[in-house]
Amino acid sequence: MELLLDASAEELLRRDWEVLRQAGLPSQARHTAASNRPHITLLAAPRIPDGKDEALAALAGALPLPIHIAGLVVFRTGRGHVLARLGVVSQALLELHQGVHRVLCEVPDIADNCVPDRWVPHITLARGLTPAQVAEATELLPPDQGLVPLPALRRWNSREKTTTALASDGEYG
Repeated sequence: MELLLDASAEELLRRDWEVLRQAGLPSQARHTAASNRPHITLLAAPRIPDGKDEALAALAGALPLPIHIAGLVVFRTGRGHVLARLGVVSQALLELHQGVHRVLCEVPDIADNCVPDRWVPHITLARGLTPAQVAEATELLPPDQGLVPLPALRRWNSREKTTTALASDGEYG
């Protein structure tokens, strides 16, 4: 389950991707699938059961939600470092996240970084960076992207490589 940014905010994040790519660094810009868009993941699991889309779409009545896309954050993984933009949590965003988890409470194998009380909203810029590349990237990117709207909710199926729009502002979902 992913929240999408509006067109102008998405362009800001794609510029970050491109800055990294042009510097020869790992970047989400190198992932060219049509489904690859800047987003905030609310829940990730190997499989989300059928029949939940209507209940999930009902949660999207709060959209668009504003979010402040702040500075950079680094996550350490077994495959290098992940560089991302940090999303500052609001009460409304936290309630939407918790609502998604209530609807999907029986889903097995939810990614640890998506579980309520451990979730850090972020927009991934690059994966697999070395510590030196993280340092270089942080020097290249602007420190803050400001307040942006999150107008759309979608479900990503990683097995079938498909997306399903669950709620959209009609313009960019």
